Formats: sequence, structure tokens, C-alpha cells
Amino acid sequence: MATVASKRKLLTANHVFCYVPNLIGYSRVVGALASFAVMILFCNDTNNENETIAMPLLAISLYLSSFVGDAVDGWVARKLNQTSTFGGV
Repeated sequence: MATVASKRKLLTANHVFCYVPNLIGYSRVVGALASFAVMILFCNDTNNENETIAMPLLAISLYLSSFVGDAVDGWVARKLNQTSTFGGV
């Protein structure tokens, strides 16, 4: 019969990808990729004058939210005791 410690270790090893800081990290990557996609696809189009301000602002806000997410996921990791050596780098 497995002890509580071994069950806890097995649980954390299997579910590390679903830790809250990792989920925030995944959203940071998606936000950064979306920001770059907006920059490449929409910000170079000078023919559409209605979106000349909106698309760069969207790209900047996506990138900044990704940047702020870095501080948030570190804080959440410490609060929930879900820190790791790799996350500290």
C-alpha cells in the first residue's frame, strides 16, 4: 500500500503541467505569439486608415499582458508553493 507521501509525489509529478503558474505561462506564450501575428499581418497594411491606431495598440497590449504575466506567474507560484528550479530561471 502506498504511503501518503508517495501519493503526493505521484500527484505532483503527473499534474505539473496543470499547475496554475504553468497555465499562466502557456497563456503568456499564446499572447506573445498573437502579438507578433498582429504585428506581422495587420500593422503593415497602410491602406486601411480606420485600423491604423487599433492594430498597433492591440499588438502592444497583447505583448504587455504577456510581460506582466511573467511577474504574476512567479507570484502565484510562490503563493501556491508550486515553485521549481526550472521556474526560477
